Amino acid sequence: MRPISTGRVCLSRRLFFAASFSLVLLGAGLPALSQGQSITPVETNQAEAAKPAQEKKAEAAQAAAKSPAHHFDRVVIIVLENGDYEVAVQDKNLAALAAKGASFSNFHALFHPSYPNYLAMVAGTDFGIHRRGRFLADRQVNFPNDAAHKTIADRLIGSGLDFKTYAEELPQGTCPFRIDSQHVSKRKAGDYVRRHVPFFSFVEVQEKWCDRIVGVDSGKANSLLGGEDNFVKDAKAGLVAYSFYTPNMNNDGHNTNVGIAGAWVSKFLDKTFTEKLRKGTLVIVTFDESDRNSDNRIYTLFLGDMVKEASQQDPKVLNRRYTHYDVLRTIEDNFGLEPLAEGDRNATAITDIWK
Repeated sequence: MRPISTGRVCLSRRLFFAASFSLVLLGAGLPALSQGQSITPVETNQAEAAKPAQEKKAEAAQAAAKSPAHHFDRVVIIVLENGDYEVAVQDKNLAALAAKGASFSNFHALFHPSYPNYLAMVAGTDFGIHRRGRFLADRQVNFPNDAAHKTIADRLIGSGLDFKTYAEELPQGTCPFRIDSQHVSKRKAGDYVRRHVPFFSFVEVQEKWCDRIVGVDSGKANSLLGGEDNFVKDAKAGLVAYSFYTPNMNNDGHNTNVGIAGAWVSKFLDKTFTEKLRKGTLVIVTFDESDRNSDNRIYTLFLGDMVKEASQQDPKVLNRRYTHYDVLRTIEDNFGLEPLAEGDRNATAITDIWK
């Protein structure tokens, strides 16, 4: 029988306990793995990045659909200009549209003049622009690409969804189209103005997502050749989650009146963006600000196959006080997005109008 070497045993035990203690320390620094979780997160991230864009969008749409406040698959926002609520509700075309959806009787714009309202619609704040006064506050600004100047575009793209802006009579040239305004000559189209295209005000959009701002030739759909504008082509192919539509300054009523704006939007929804193309899409028709009334109350309508018709709406619900911030918060909640700033963070999502 071979004699036992107690020295080797002690040495082996020391080595065993040292190795075990090292493994415990190493394990304490790692996150616990749940059942089925991969231990190669780098490979997992690479696999996610390698997914086709269409697959990512489909997953994002599924995630948005799980939001407890999900009512619509897409939203199209159409902004008209400078209309008092009292005038707009008497317009025959706007009144006819109101009968088909939720027309709010106590909806208010946030500021005068126009431009700060456009910023608030997409960013949850106007960044204090309204404090410059009515004249200076309408001068378009290019906000820096930093954490303090984000828009709903960031939230949408960050979640795998997308946005697009359509601007009638957008000038030809290289994005970001630094032209502040342009008179459309040689035909009866209205003028273009850059401050009515709020995403242009953000350098991040200019640098990263300029291709998502496209022009619309308002006369093309009525041409003898029967051409289709960019919006119609996209609507037939399938719009992205969030679309912002800026009519020219005749169609939006700025250089004309509420009657012209009402006739245009009625025709747009009847002939261009037809009910067949609008399935699953919430259409929001609003004004940027009032014209002459004292409380900045404006016409705002939610229209879509997910919205109850006016005859089924509760007048008390429609008379709740809402603003542009509440519209933004409704869209954010629908897609499961985090609010952007104090305005939409403190806002109330619009409820009790849905089917």
